[in-house]
Amino acid sequence: MPTDAEPVSMAEVTAFLADILRLTRTGPDIDPAEWLAFIERKADLLTRIAAQDGTGESRAVAQAAREQLAALRAAQSPPAAGGA
Repeated sequence: MPTDAEPVSMAEVTAFLADILRLTRTGPDIDPAEWLAFIERKADLLTRIAAQDGTGESRAVAQAAREQLAALRAAQSPPAAGGA
């Protein structure tokens, strides 16, 4: 985790929570690119919060968010073209 991470502001948390509500209302029809951007933002916010907080629990939550992001990116990546 970057030690020089910018502190998370209340405005960022408020905007993130508003997006959660909006995306929940969108349901399963959410655009995959929008979902990826949301998960990227989630991972960034949680990583920055963990850098500020420093507890094992916050670091574990941030790590889980980064793993979720990596899995989503892998799932959205086109399969590698390979020959036999």
